[in-house]
Amino acid sequence: MASKSTLLTPILEEILVKEIGEANISPLEWSQNGPFQYSFNINIEGKDERVEVNFTQIIDDIERQFYFPPKYRNLINIFNVGFDVSGVEKQFAKTNLKILLTILSTIVDIVKDFIKHRSILDGLFIKPMEKETKDKNPQKSPLYRAFIKKQLEQIPNYSYDTYREGFILIKNKK
Repeated sequence: MASKSTLLTPILEEILVKEIGEANISPLEWSQNGPFQYSFNINIEGKDERVEVNFTQIIDDIERQFYFPPKYRNLINIFNVGFDVSGVEKQFAKTNLKILLTILSTIVDIVKDFIKHRSILDGLFIKPMEKETKDKNPQKSPLYRAFIKKQLEQIPNYSYDTYREGFILIKNKK
């Protein structure tokens, strides 16, 4: 028979994911460095780190077939959203949850700005945090996904879909 704490774990995780997903964390100040690049600074464990957010158009047919479900493969103007912390893509996996959510909140704010200034944009692809990292925290990945999902749901005129553990933010047809 399972212990009471074992039975409560899934319930507590579900409550925490819901709470984190609805979190209203203010984004940090950011700057646009070019039409497809943004950056901001954040203090992680007493060290100032620079976060760069890049938007790269996905034009390769092989990538499109791998990352997109068939119903979206004909869309032309889809961009991948990627970011790194001080040049390291996996750096954010080491941070505590509050810092990670602050980074994500700022990235969502940047995504909103990117969308607002594009006259032609079919959608965005956002790949969530890798499940397999050296500093693996099995709770971070579901929390990351819940937060991103809640934030994407709030972007007007766009809806999201999931595929291969990634999020696809698609502009709604008028």
